[in-house]
Amino acid sequence: MSHFFSGRLGYDKAYVVSAQVPRDWSPAGVRRMETVRDAFAALPEVSRVSLSHEIPNGNNGGQPMVYPLGADSAQAVVMQAMISDENYLDTYRIPLRAGAFFDGRGLDSGKVVLNERAVRVLGYPSPEQALGRQVRIPGDPTLFTIKGVIRDFHFGSMQAQIQPMIFFNVRTTAIYRYLSFKVKPGNVGRSLEAISRKWAVLLPGSAFEYAFMDDVLKELYGTEIQLERAAYAATVLALVIVLLGVLGLVSVSVQRRVKEIGVRKVLGASLPSILALFIKEFIPVIALASVVACPFVYVMMQNWLSRYASRIMMTPYPFLGSIAGLGVLAVLLIGVQAARAALADPVKSLRSE
Repeated sequence: MSHFFSGRLGYDKAYVVSAQVPRDWSPAGVRRMETVRDAFAALPEVSRVSLSHEIPNGNNGGQPMVYPLGADSAQAVVMQAMISDENYLDTYRIPLRAGAFFDGRGLDSGKVVLNERAVRVLGYPSPEQALGRQVRIPGDPTLFTIKGVIRDFHFGSMQAQIQPMIFFNVRTTAIYRYLSFKVKPGNVGRSLEAISRKWAVLLPGSAFEYAFMDDVLKELYGTEIQLERAAYAATVLALVIVLLGVLGLVSVSVQRRVKEIGVRKVLGASLPSILALFIKEFIPVIALASVVACPFVYVMMQNWLSRYASRIMMTPYPFLGSIAGLGVLAVLLIGVQAARAALADPVKSLRSE
């Protein structure tokens, strides 16, 4: 889960808030929404605002087939369509790999931007060599020119590989759904209040229903989050069962060896040496359990992680930490129980039957 919410997403999710806007999918509607966008961007609490049809939540608006000019349409590659304005990269802090993104001056008709994955699947040797090349979409007479290439980022879940992606300008493809706000760090609550007040003025009759990108990702990884919570609950339950079992075994062992403890104390045995007797009895059990459990857990986790294209690698540290933690807890329980018997009056221990 730390990996899913880390900086390896390919974009910066910090302080990004998205909200759906009323739709008027026409050139006039786009111009009006650009005016609204610019008014929001003028707020002192906001650093960037972008108008787009998609946000990185895995819900894609379309999957056109794209192929290079001169190639056969049978070689077309399925891509994720992204429709945005010129502020999208700055709002989500997506790095540009080569060329340029949309400029917002109305000069982007017939221009598209690809991600690195799209450049590779189309067969271009490098992002730089893809610039200026032309691509087509079956059934569309438009000849699109590659204006720029952005770095790959995770649009959907890390369970799937990053897909080829093609960006269209919202001015030439008049479809939009979201305004994405990059609010300035500090008092986020005050920033949201300022946006809400401005929203009521600029977009009357529509509700300002926003979501932070952290919340969007939580929804995207809902199954994994439930599994994480279940794993924590199962771990706590397993520890309680194990430690109760250890406590019971230690209590029985101490009870059986009460007289032995008394004899050893009379003969001058120290408290640490008596504790060591019981600890040595249980350390091999913990070691044997670890030898049995670790390979099973390793195989199980590798099979589960193999379902994710982007994933962490299994290392010995979780296993060593678990074994050490269980060992420390077991030793503490053994020590408490054995210490009570060792500190008891040896006369009473020798007289017990």
